[in-house]
Order: sequence, then structure tokens, then C-alpha cells
Amino acid sequence: MLVIILKAYQRKRIKLRTIAKKLREKIFSQEFLNSARKRKQYFTRKRKMPFPILVIFMLNMIRSSIQTCLNSFFKDIGLTDVHMTQQSFSEARQKIRWQAFRELFLDNVDNIYSCYYDRWQGYRLLAIDGTKIALPDDEVLKRNFGALGANKTAVTAQSSALYDVLNDVLVDVRIAPLSTGERKLALLHISELCKRPSFGKECILFDRGYASFELIDTLKKRNISFVMRVKRGFNLAIDALDLGDHTVVLSKRGRDDISVRVLKFMLSSGEIECLITDILENNIEDFKAIYFMRWPIETKFDEIKNKLEIENFSGRTVNAIRQDFFVTMLMSNIASVACWEAQSDADKSREHKNNKHYYKVNVNEAIGTLKDDFIIAVIETSERKRSKMLKRIIFLLAKSVVPSRTDRAVPRNKSYRTSKFRFNRKSNC
Repeated sequence: MLVIILKAYQRKRIKLRTIAKKLREKIFSQEFLNSARKRKQYFTRKRKMPFPILVIFMLNMIRSSIQTCLNSFFKDIGLTDVHMTQQSFSEARQKIRWQAFRELFLDNVDNIYSCYYDRWQGYRLLAIDGTKIALPDDEVLKRNFGALGANKTAVTAQSSALYDVLNDVLVDVRIAPLSTGERKLALLHISELCKRPSFGKECILFDRGYASFELIDTLKKRNISFVMRVKRGFNLAIDALDLGDHTVVLSKRGRDDISVRVLKFMLSSGEIECLITDILENNIEDFKAIYFMRWPIETKFDEIKNKLEIENFSGRTVNAIRQDFFVTMLMSNIASVACWEAQSDADKSREHKNNKHYYKVNVNEAIGTLKDDFIIAVIETSERKRSKMLKRIIFLLAKSVVPSRTDRAVPRNKSYRTSKFRFNRKSNC
């Protein structure tokens, strides 16, 4: 089913050139400057790197030495006689509120949903899940976010995402102290979702551990449908049910009762799966397929950590960590837009080929191609030249495709987290 959706031509989807244009307009606006700077006297004098250029430079996801990135950036934009030190950059970025990058992220999400997007039976199919983010070893960060390990030495943050599994869009993202529960973050996602202009017919998929009376009650009151996997012990009445399709009333003192549909079935592994939902249509087989659609949020976290290298932070202050977090999530969504557009071109070029597998745009190539090239296009003042540069990006991505083998199963191996990106060992490449 997912492959069929991917193979559909991307009709009326937002284009990369539109995303670049709207992003440029936002960054260069006086309103954004006013909301982004910590004090109104900041960024009032002429500098080597004015506020808009500073923000655009930060959007390029600094993953190697900051000084190397600065030197390369000025060279790429044709300012070979300009030099800015790492210290000057670090001072300048601290004058920008991290909320400015969250604002850019949310505006981009709204822009994406202003055009066509895929739905399942009219629902926007979303998933909520969390993951832990390794942070630089710093006492200030440890006090603000927390740490893992017997001796509390692995500085770590809790993050969570509300993710559109059919359209590869991060709808809302959060980074919080390690002590913050995933259910609390889920409630924050739901609250933000209801504020967005795209809010409509929604269905959210939840893994085990999220089920609670409060969360289900909130979803019902917000008119948001759900499919939620529950573990044994959540509700005794549900535990006592046989395999099949049932209805159970959840109760809590002082609260209105909630009626939920309970679906119990056997997996191929022999394990009994239990789902609860408020959707009355569809049979058990449909819900097996629906819940399987939650899997892309797991692969999205893999992409964010291993391809976008979110844990390779460019600063070690709380403000810098949050800035980098939202920059990475924004660029992840921009990469998705580029992949949609390139996939359409790739599908058309292979329409009459009798290939054994369906060919998808290589996400690694998308991230690598967008880095530097997209940012340079955003800086370009000529809309004609900018469009030409972005068309070149889409052309390259459409040629960089890999076969999608949907019948493969890869076991999940448990591993103990270690920091992959030592702050004092950044590469210069």
C-alpha cells in the first residue's frame, strides 16, 4: 500500500522553489528579525555577517569545524575577502533566540500542507514517538537536560516527534529534559496540532507505553482519532478478552466513561497484538496494515540521527543545542519536499521500464545535495537564477535512485548508546 502511494505522481505538491522563496522572504523580513533577536539593539549595525546571512549559514547544518564551515561559506557566496572567526560567530548566534528556528520550522510545515498531501481514507495519518538525543559532555547541559548511566555521565535529552507517515513530514518536534515523560510530550504535540491551519481529520498511531485514560480522553475531546497499541496490564477487562473484535468501556473516578474498540489478533511470530481505537469502520486486517504504517517514524529517527547527524552539535550552550535541533528538523522536511519533487520526475522517466523493483530517490544523496546548494540558492537575489539552481538539485536527485525492497526484514539489535560525535574531535572535511 505504501509503495502504491509512493508511486503516485506528486500532483499539486509544494515545490522546492516555493519553499526556498517563502523561507527567504521570512528570514529577510523585519518582523522575523524583531521576534528572533534577544534584545532590540542586537543586529542594528553593519556586520560581516548580517542577521539574515547568519541565520541562513546556521541552516546549513554545521557538522564539521565551525571555522572550516565559515571559510567555505564565504567562498561559496563570493565573499572571498571576508573572514569571520569561530568566536565571533558563537557570540552572534547567542543573540538569536532558539524559538526563531522553531518558528521557521512551523512556518515551513504550514507551507507544506498548503498544497496536496496523501491521506488514508480521508485521515492525515500521524504517529507519535520519542527518542533520546546524546548531547556534548557539559555540566550546564547536564543540569538542564539530565544524564544517563550508572554514574550519570552520558548527557542526554528526551525528544519527541509528531510525524506524518504517508508524506514524510515532521509536523511537530520537541526537545526536553530527560525527566520529561513521553505522554506529556504527546499532549504538547496534540495541543500544537490543533493550532495549525492544516488541522482537520486526523488519526494518530501510538506504540505501547502511551496508552492512558488522560491521553485517550484528550484525543476524544479534540475529535482526533487514534490507533493505540496497549500492553498487558493497561486494563484488566481488555486483558481478559479473547482474540477478536470487542468493545470496552474505560472508566475513571470523576471522569466520563470512554468507549473504545479493542482488536486482538495473533502475529506471525506467535505474539498476541492488542490495539484500541475509536474508528468503528474497517476490519481487523485493515488495522493490522494501519498499525504497520507507524514503522516509518522509526526509520525517520534513524535518518535524523545517522544521516542528518543531529547529535553532532555545533555548540554546547542550551540555546545552541535547541537551535541545532530545530535546524535539523527543518532541513529534514525540506529534504522531504525535494524528494517528493524528484520522485515525480524519476517515476516519469521509468514509467515504461519493466523494473523488478520500485526505485526511490536516495535520501543520503538528497541530504548531501541539499547541503550547501540549497542554502546558496536561498541567498540568491535573482528569482530566475534561484529557480535554475533548484531545478539542478531536483535533476540530480531524480537521477540518484535506489531499488526499494519491501520484502526484507531486518532484526533490531539492542546496543548500548555511546556518543558518536565527540565535541573536541570535529572533522575539518
